[in-house]
Amino acid sequence: MIFTSPAPSGGPFRDDEDIYELIFEDFPAKRPDVRGTGIPMLIDDSTSHSLTFEQIRMRVDNLSLALYDDLGMRKDSVIGIFSANNIDYPVVIWATHRLGGIVSAANPAFQPGELNYQLEASKATVLFVNENQLDAGLAAAAKAGIHRDKVIVIESVESIRKARAKNGDKAPMANSQGIKTVEGLVEHGTNLRKARGEAFLKETRFRLNSGEGQRKLAFISFSSGTTGLPKGVAIQHYAPVSNVLQAFAYNECTNEVRTQKGRFRAGTDRSLGILPAFHIYGLVMGIHFMFYAGVTNVVIPRFKGIDTMLNSIVKHNISIWFLVPPQVVLLCKDPSVPKYHADMQRLANYIMIGAAPLSDDLSKQLMHIIPGVDWSQGYGMSETSTLLTQGPPGHPAVLGSAGRLVSDVEAKVVTPEGKECGVDEQGELWVRAPSITLGYLNNRKATEEMFLPDGFMKTGDEVVFNKHGDMFIVDRLKELIKVRGFQVAPAELEGFLLDHADVNDSGVIGVPDESAGELPLAFITLSINAKGRVQKEGKAAEEKIRQSIMKFVKDHKIKYKHLCDVQFIDQIPKTASGKILRRQLRDKARALPARSTSSKL
Repeated sequence: MIFTSPAPSGGPFRDDEDIYELIFEDFPAKRPDVRGTGIPMLIDDSTSHSLTFEQIRMRVDNLSLALYDDLGMRKDSVIGIFSANNIDYPVVIWATHRLGGIVSAANPAFQPGELNYQLEASKATVLFVNENQLDAGLAAAAKAGIHRDKVIVIESVESIRKARAKNGDKAPMANSQGIKTVEGLVEHGTNLRKARGEAFLKETRFRLNSGEGQRKLAFISFSSGTTGLPKGVAIQHYAPVSNVLQAFAYNECTNEVRTQKGRFRAGTDRSLGILPAFHIYGLVMGIHFMFYAGVTNVVIPRFKGIDTMLNSIVKHNISIWFLVPPQVVLLCKDPSVPKYHADMQRLANYIMIGAAPLSDDLSKQLMHIIPGVDWSQGYGMSETSTLLTQGPPGHPAVLGSAGRLVSDVEAKVVTPEGKECGVDEQGELWVRAPSITLGYLNNRKATEEMFLPDGFMKTGDEVVFNKHGDMFIVDRLKELIKVRGFQVAPAELEGFLLDHADVNDSGVIGVPDESAGELPLAFITLSINAKGRVQKEGKAAEEKIRQSIMKFVKDHKIKYKHLCDVQFIDQIPKTASGKILRRQLRDKARALPARSTSSKL
């Protein structure tokens, strides 16, 4: 049985449209036209500095001219972005796409080795880096063969203002370390445009030919897929363009500007831009869909606590909240929240929760503190250029459900034996949609395992659909651990742990955690030398080894990959072919007493 979405189609989907055209040039009658309205489309949280549609496009175009002239960027040039959210983050993306370049955004909390891996795997030749992480960015860039001349600093609004004040309102081309800045390049592009005229602007614009949108890469987004080390998901322009149009249709958006009706109200709503822009949820839904739908995005660099987030919501009258479950935990349980309850009830127009499932208990608590609010869960993946399911507008949220299939999505539920299931029958979710990506960059084997010839893609999640079309995620068949919505591949940590002198073998699983969703737990078999120390010194030596292993991971891996605990066992359970039997490790974990370590990640 094939499940289909009853929602109207978001199409037609053009195969010659790139993301730049979708954002700045494509204004069909159905899309709200914010041009000439003066509505701010991007707002910097800390300074309230804002940019209108026209100002953003001017900034994007002029930056692209500088990238073309000064850095030699052309079609298929790959740029890396290593930055927290910033008002110039989408500007960098769209300037790159205007030239036909490809964007590979990295987690700004990466350790140098992790960033270097992504830069080398994506073959990036230019790196944009946040001013606060410049040293780490320069080190990783140098190791990846990216010269200092092709490292560009993304500055905060405060830093830009200070630099301009110091230089007589001119933007210096480089910062104090001699590294080029986005602001300096924008000014350089502005001067190039004045000198060479609009013909230069037209000359540098890359455009897709018919059919090219389904092949031409826009992003290389790193994901672990179902297993193994992070892989570069090859995202063609057609995928996010389609997903934006699908979301627009499914959510019944209209072309009215400053309307008071609907889930996403152009010119009225402001969205919470706190989801990390490198993550597919924040990238497609938070940045691209909001811009296309005419909703202002309040850009917040990172989550700094629930009190700070709610203060920003009140300060900027933010009515669209894109959240992940750990933030909902804090909304419901943090003692600093009750003083905001009246404002939350006044402001919230729609809340979308994604990246990981939300428990029924938390759902009920959310509805208690914001009664009557329109909210729902959503489900998607990097490999589907995000949104596959979402709670439909005009319907109350169904507890435990990830929503219904959005426009133009088809699904199958398939048993391990290959049987296609019907309503209320459980199996792996396979999906087919215009937003399905091309697969994994330079990894044919992994692509063929997950992306099928008939257009369906295996998600690795076990689900069931009820008679109303509500989808419930039952279990994760794939091995990924989801920590605060971020993917942790057990194989990555297992391979890394083998570098520790005391580790002979390892198996990593995710264990439930109320705040983080899951946390990585490592089962370890000790080396001969370590066993000898434990036999001689007892529990003290064992605890010392445990702490050493946890510190080893902490010193080299991003925070969400840190272990919550280490357990020692005699042997890692495996199949005859050597595959780890994670179900047995999960059984062992369930039998363990609760430890005091855990979710302060």
